Amino acid sequence: MTMKRILTLILGLAAVMAASAQPSVRWLETTHNFGAFDEDMGPVSCDFVFVNDGTEPVSITIARASCGCTAPRYSTASVAPGDSGTVSVTYDPAGRPGRFDKFVAVDFSYPSSRVKLHVVGTVVGAASSVAQRFPAPCGEALQLAKGAVMIGDVAKGQLRTVFLSGYNRSSDTIRPSAVSLPPYIDMSIEPREVPPGEQTSFIFYFRSDRCPLYGLVSDSVSISPDTGVGPCTLPVVAVVREDFSRLTPGELAKAPVARLSVPSLDFGRISRDGEPVSMTATLHNDGKRTLEVRRIYTGDAGVSVSIDRTSIKKGKSAQITVTAEPSALPGAMLNARISVITNDPANAVRTLRAVSELR
Repeated sequence: MTMKRILTLILGLAAVMAASAQPSVRWLETTHNFGAFDEDMGPVSCDFVFVNDGTEPVSITIARASCGCTAPRYSTASVAPGDSGTVSVTYDPAGRPGRFDKFVAVDFSYPSSRVKLHVVGTVVGAASSVAQRFPAPCGEALQLAKGAVMIGDVAKGQLRTVFLSGYNRSSDTIRPSAVSLPPYIDMSIEPREVPPGEQTSFIFYFRSDRCPLYGLVSDSVSISPDTGVGPCTLPVVAVVREDFSRLTPGELAKAPVARLSVPSLDFGRISRDGEPVSMTATLHNDGKRTLEVRRIYTGDAGVSVSIDRTSIKKGKSAQITVTAEPSALPGAMLNARISVITNDPANAVRTLRAVSELR
């Protein structure tokens, strides 16, 4: 046998021996599921066990948690071939209701050894923790992040999507549903089935093209927290405005212009026991195209408003009548706000005040 062949055999044998001496760690499990448990139980712990299946000792160099709510405990001592070691992981649920999935990254004393140990579960929150994140109750089982659906400002024709989080604080799976919705609001729920201690999202779709009103829209939706359970009612608030963004400079130059004859109507001193009192103001169109009154309204109790026409040609006007019902007025003063919404792109909303002192 030549020296070259002998050298080749020696190198091959050395490579085989080196390969057989590689460290090897086997984990009995890398994910532990705590299931659903009460926040009041306090921190929960589990042990992850590994076995050294290699021919060389191994040791843990470091274990890092993905967040401060999770803490690992481990030894850095060497683990001989055939022996086992343990990483203990503790999860603190305080102030963390809902589902969780956290991990601890473990590195050993040999290259490319990192493994992630996951702890998962669902925390059924204590009343105090749930109240902080989900302060609005909807029945006994469902808690909501807000007690109202705030749509905000919406241009006519626009679709606005609003999310509302819910939390199942009961010990049973619930199946929320919509009981009553206005015709211009659609709703979906994801997920439809909500296990104990888990969250869901109510997704509201406000379709302003279906809404007949301009200005402040105040309505409500009714949600049942579970099958066969009576609904809770949530107010819905939106402000619908006309979309003038597509008007050309030429169209803007010829647009209608709304002008009120007076900024306010002073009813003077009126008797609480007296008859209803009315006053009028004039709405002028100083523009070049027809002024359309989209809506005229007030949210103040004891005051009503009407207008004698809603289409006002250029140079023409309409009469607004404001009526105060003394017995229905709250307090000793009248300070009502009447909103006049038109297709005037420069001033789509004009405000008329009605003031008085009751005696």
